[in-house]
Amino acid sequence: MAALFVASGVPKIRKPFGLALALVRFGITRRVRPGLGRLLGAVEVAVGIAVALSPNLLPPAGAAVLLLIAFTAVVARSVAAGQSVECACFGTGETTSWATVVRNVVLIGVALYVALTPAAPTIDQRISGLLIGTLITCGYLLISTMATLKPFSVRLDK
Repeated sequence: MAALFVASGVPKIRKPFGLALALVRFGITRRVRPGLGRLLGAVEVAVGIAVALSPNLLPPAGAAVLLLIAFTAVVARSVAAGQSVECACFGTGETTSWATVVRNVVLIGVALYVALTPAAPTIDQRISGLLIGTLITCGYLLISTMATLKPFSVRLDK
């Protein structure tokens, strides 16, 4: 969760316009507000860092659950209305679909699991969790970027 939220938030801080535009397309705001995009990115990064460092995982993982539920509700409403919005989810130009909703539901489950873990993880468990989470997040971002950019696609009809 920590790696995921940091990886998702940093592009929004660096380039907030994409998220600000997505918020207009989703019907959340009426005007493009890059400051709001940057703020949401900063909140995601803060949640990710808190999940990584907090001795009690319930508050930061609970915040992650709430953010994911809010994001998922907005995306599901949009997809159900037939919209395919470029969401700026990870800064890659991903367009929303039911696959985005399913991915977020899985992430909600992971965040709930982390939030409801009864004992605080040891330092070894945190380090291994961060490493595994970082590898999974990097793999997902690589696949997502490749699917968006399609660098190896060849058009034979031209």
